[in-house]
Amino acid sequence: MALAAWVILILLLIFTYPVSKWLFFGLFAAWLVGWFFLFKKIKHKTWFFAVLIVLLLSGWGILHLDPVQNWLVGKLSSRLSKELKTTVTVRHVDFSLFSKMLVEGVLVEDRKKDTLLYAGTLKVNISDWFFLKDKPVLKYIGLKDAVINMNRSDSVWNYQFLVDYFSSPKSSGSKKESQQIDLKEIELENIRFNRVDKWAGQNMIASIRKLSLSADKIDLAGKKIDINHIDIDQPVFALQDYRGNRPPRTTASVTSPETAAEGQLQWNREGWIVQAANIRITNGTFSNDKETDRPPYTDQFDGLHLRFGSINASMSHILFSKDTIALNIQLAAKEKSGFEVTKLASKVKITPSMMEFSELDIQTPRSRVGNYYAMRYDHFNADMSDFIQPLSDAKPTTTAATRKPNR
Repeated sequence: MALAAWVILILLLIFTYPVSKWLFFGLFAAWLVGWFFLFKKIKHKTWFFAVLIVLLLSGWGILHLDPVQNWLVGKLSSRLSKELKTTVTVRHVDFSLFSKMLVEGVLVEDRKKDTLLYAGTLKVNISDWFFLKDKPVLKYIGLKDAVINMNRSDSVWNYQFLVDYFSSPKSSGSKKESQQIDLKEIELENIRFNRVDKWAGQNMIASIRKLSLSADKIDLAGKKIDINHIDIDQPVFALQDYRGNRPPRTTASVTSPETAAEGQLQWNREGWIVQAANIRITNGTFSNDKETDRPPYTDQFDGLHLRFGSINASMSHILFSKDTIALNIQLAAKEKSGFEVTKLASKVKITPSMMEFSELDIQTPRSRVGNYYAMRYDHFNADMSDFIQPLSDAKPTTTAATRKPNR
């Protein structure tokens, strides 16, 4: 009888608490009343609570044993591997049900048996007893030695099977209240992202040696992000454009870029407000290569084969609100040709139709340029590709900067 009553309580916790706390507590009160009338003798009530406590403590202890945790995760990995028709493995897990989690050696392969995702170590610290709180706090997320490989040679990406598996039809019922999570700290180390698009003809490689982020507030439900600082060490961002496998588009199939209606947001239609006090980049690298019939120049600046290294930058007062990005920036960098920017400082404002640099100060070893520059365009992506053209044909319109003599 005691065991049956305990099972009823567990079922209440599993099936009603995630749906409604008030429903759970109402049913729990009814369970207590039923228990009071069912167990009328003190001895029965004592034995009931003794069995309940022993079962809870033993279950709690068993779930914290490494062999049990790894066995459970192994079962889940095997199930996912079977359903996804690929390989999903986890080498080791260690978690506390109510506050911490450590996962090591996560591997997900694509359908061609190539690595889609690998994560060496993932650590998560969350507020104690988070499921009893309206707004859990993610105190810390750490990811180390991770790589993501996305690729396609036709119109289908190698991760499409994951999108198909985890996609679910939208519910036609009442809207469920979105869960609020407050994130405080993120640390990334040795992260690499490879995106090889042979269909469109563009490769993108991004990596960081280390990134640390401290947030004052991340409210996903309220669409507000307030970051204290982000420190990025040795980031690498590389773009490579070439002739892809996609057939050339005919004139009839080419459509002009979408134009938003008057007053409608283009970049931030969800109404996010993102701000950051400071972002610092140390020893970064940026390269952009476009396919050419000639080899890259080695004795002069080559605008079609750019490679800037030793990028050190500091950005402050960053704000992304509505369709406007505003920030203060100061950076220095060196190009492979020998061209060097010893200082670039400016107040920057970017919108879907304008890029503005005020209080501009660009210094090289032999020149100095300032103090204002603006560029206006109809479509950001489409018009940027036509920037280097004769003045009469160029789409973006510019306001020239004032050149200052050497001092």
